[in-house]
Amino acid sequence: MEVKKIGVVGAGTMGNGIAQVCAQAGYDVVMQDIDQSFVDKGLATIGKNLDRLVKREKITEGDKDTFLGRVSGATDLGAFADVDMVIEAILEEVEIKRKVFADLDKVDTSKNSNLLAA
Repeated sequence: MEVKKIGVVGAGTMGNGIAQVCAQAGYDVVMQDIDQSFVDKGLATIGKNLDRLVKREKITEGDKDTFLGRVSGATDLGAFADVDMVIEAILEEVEIKRKVFADLDKVDTSKNSNLLAA
């Protein structure tokens, strides 16, 4: 199975960091959170982190644009219908995690022949 697109549940510190690393590694990423303001903050943090890398001449401005172009945000888990893998990076609260995983089980992935079912 070839992984091309990754879903990240959670846009906080861990989630946006994971999304950034995945984008820099060449994957398309959907970063999801429960509220658009969290998604926006996560995307802004990725932008700031990449700005620092440009400033330190670790990447070019073109690289930054490429990496940012690979990351999209969502508030609905349905955005994961075409991802090949999901990484969970949410609060360490068991009940919230259970709900997220139950909701992920409901996502219609029938059109995604690459999805690995565990």
